[in-house]
Amino acid sequence: MTIYSMSQVLYRKYRPQIFAEVVGQGIVTTILKNAVLGGKISHAYLFAGPRGVGKTTVARILAKAVNCLKPRDGEPETKCQNCKLVQEGRFLDLIEIDAASYTGVDNIREIIDHVKFTPSIGRYKVFIIDEVHMLSKAAFNALLKTLEEPPVHAIFILATTEIHKVPATIISRSQRFDFRRISEGDIRNLLYKVSVEEKVKIAPEALGLIARSAEGSLRDALSVLDQLLSLGEGKLGLLEVEEILGLTRTEYTQKFLDLLVAGRAAEAAAFVRTLAFEGKDLVLFTRSFLEYLQLLFYLQTGAQNPADLGFSGEETARLVSQAQSLNQGKLMRLVKLFLEGYRELKSSPLPELPLLVQIQTFAGALEASAKPEISAKPSSSPAFSLGEIVDKWAEVLAKVKEYNHSLLGSLRLGRIVELQGLELILAFPYNFHKDTLQARKNRIVVEQVLEDVFGKPLRIKIYLERELNEGSNNSTGSDLMSEALKVLGGNETG
Repeated sequence: MTIYSMSQVLYRKYRPQIFAEVVGQGIVTTILKNAVLGGKISHAYLFAGPRGVGKTTVARILAKAVNCLKPRDGEPETKCQNCKLVQEGRFLDLIEIDAASYTGVDNIREIIDHVKFTPSIGRYKVFIIDEVHMLSKAAFNALLKTLEEPPVHAIFILATTEIHKVPATIISRSQRFDFRRISEGDIRNLLYKVSVEEKVKIAPEALGLIARSAEGSLRDALSVLDQLLSLGEGKLGLLEVEEILGLTRTEYTQKFLDLLVAGRAAEAAAFVRTLAFEGKDLVLFTRSFLEYLQLLFYLQTGAQNPADLGFSGEETARLVSQAQSLNQGKLMRLVKLFLEGYRELKSSPLPELPLLVQIQTFAGALEASAKPEISAKPSSSPAFSLGEIVDKWAEVLAKVKEYNHSLLGSLRLGRIVELQGLELILAFPYNFHKDTLQARKNRIVVEQVLEDVFGKPLRIKIYLERELNEGSNNSTGSDLMSEALKVLGGNETG
């Protein structure tokens, strides 16, 4: 067993020291390097972007570059006295402040007092203010005065994850740089290099799972890798990553999709129950499932090369197969349903419940589209099937949004139950949604859109889910699904 002893966490140990080492921010670093090379240094910079993508790191490199005694092509040399002092956190002319902890005007006034004095050993005094959006209004006003008339020896670098909270007056007096999320490929490549440096073998699938879970944050990815290394194993795989992150592997996501598309609702419900029993985070699982559906859409539209995803050969083959076999109507319905489930999961006292409801809803739609059409009264059969309505439902929703944006919120919660002649049966979870759709002006909008999309004068008939459940035994899926719908009906407030 290999024992790892690290004096630094990985994201600090492998922090870039020059612009060329920064991952995923090529445009930003090129502009800054050229500014240093050409001596065109601004008095104020504003770095905006998500957490963990390199804003503070680039700020420190810039501070080092403008004070380096032997700069090379706009890059800090890293070996001179000033560079070493910056890297060790002992450079007197670099002042860093976390605005999340020091939000008041008095803290900014201390900085302003520092600005007046010339640098001690460098050419510039550099002030890095992290999470600058946290400053109070009075503090921003005090900072603004300094930014309007800064001394020539001072450089301000403001960093924020919430640019919309920074006053426009501050933004207009700064050079703004937007940092983007790091791509999964770049994160995966860096994780591999670090694992080689740390002399630990990690399965490629495990590295891919870490990269996807990081959501574009390189720091988060390295923090997870740090946790893995602390296990003290010489070889790490998917199981260890799943345990630390509470995630499920792509193989499980693919299996869950197969169960849904096949209409095997009871097995899909049992699958969710097993995940919950094993302690998996269902919010993260649902997010991963949505990300997987997004990949399917990208593959169907040709916007993604499956070879670039970092999946195993078997996973890639299954991904391609699912993308080819799943039509876009069903895919969009799955996205819609599980987006709703994802939102509800965060506030649900029973995390499994929103997923179970969406499983049941999708299974019901599949069963309805597979049934032969039954006409409740004599009428001419429409020239299309319920399956075609399901496939084009995303188009219906999009057109309804053009007519009435607020109506869309209720209609998108509806479940397509059955097509009876030219009458479309829809079911809704709550009275509020049913009443909204039954309002004359809203019914006219929906029926007009249906006629536009399908070329037939379709009419809609609205029910509550509980009315359908109480009135017949036509519900689909396992008893667990029916019970979930009853629970929702019992919580009704409309």
